[in-house]
Amino acid sequence: MTRRVPVVAAAIVLALGLTGCTGGESYSTQTASQLQHAVLDVATTSAGNDYAGALAKLTALEQLNDAAVKKGSISAARHDAIARSIAAIRADLGRLQDAAEKAQLQQQIQQLQQQQQQQQQQQQEQPKGPDKKDDKGGKGKKDGGD
Repeated sequence: MTRRVPVVAAAIVLALGLTGCTGGESYSTQTASQLQHAVLDVATTSAGNDYAGALAKLTALEQLNDAAVKKGSISAARHDAIARSIAAIRADLGRLQDAAEKAQLQQQIQQLQQQQQQQQQQQQEQPKGPDKKDDKGGKGKKDGGD
């Protein structure tokens, strides 16, 4: 899975087509800079295996993209291309997050199984001499009863 993270980070930058974008017909310079910084935030966060954080930053990027098209800072075609890339990246990040959660759960299960085995071994190793009888309350006939 560690190889997948750089692939996602690179895909974010390349898929959004924001590298080297300094403005022009479909971007204002300010909008390009804002979007580039947002993409970098998503890439950096996902590279740190913080998929929930990366998804949150991706949502912020999506909001910037929507606001930019509403203000007329980017063209509708550029907005739509970015939106499609965001959707694809969201799906990738979701899969990575699911896989990370599954791996974490499997690790927790293994730890619990190891603890259980250790407890069983400790119980089996405890001596059961004459002093360690199973006392199930057999003191009732001490007084001579009948």
